[in-house]
Amino acid sequence: MVKFAVEDADNWDAGDETTEPEVIGWEDAEQAEADDMGSEYADHDFADGSEDEDEYAERAADEQPDGAHDAPPEGEEPPAKKPQFANVFEWFDGFFRPVIRRKIGDSDSSLSWDARWWAYPEVVARLTALHYSWEEARASDSMSAMSLWWIQHLEPHLRVILDGDTGPMANAKESRDWMGWPVLPVDDVPADVFNYIVNNGEDAEA
Repeated sequence: MVKFAVEDADNWDAGDETTEPEVIGWEDAEQAEADDMGSEYADHDFADGSEDEDEYAERAADEQPDGAHDAPPEGEEPPAKKPQFANVFEWFDGFFRPVIRRKIGDSDSSLSWDARWWAYPEVVARLTALHYSWEEARASDSMSAMSLWWIQHLEPHLRVILDGDTGPMANAKESRDWMGWPVLPVDDVPADVFNYIVNNGEDAEA
């Protein structure tokens, strides 16, 4: 601690602004404070600033949150998430069957389901579409994507798949002697009609 003393204090007139006492030790106090600050940074080399900038950058990099270093370069798309299930059969066993549960009955007004769902082309096609859209919703960054999948994809498809009146498995029985509705009847398309449709309504010879 630096002590201060006023030289010739007995002769100093406080009311006289033209005279000021000489404070002994003031310069010593300033020098001591400078020496303390100098010792604090004595180990740092600020000659060109390069060493400390490198240390700061290195420390800042270490303090980055997990995954921050994995960000793709600017302008590049992040890698796409891999599907959780490789095909509709894995998705059916891993998600659809354990999660989707309904009351299935034998009457025409109830829901219908056949354990041989894979024997019905429409059911396979609809479940495959549901699998694809489910994977897309799962990979989405939107927190509402999966909710939209339920109400916009699953529910409309499920109403048709399980329809006990006209659905693809409507007459499915435990006897398993029914293999679905027959294909829709169709007549051969006349050549001129075929060409007209294929050419978007324009004359093929034009």
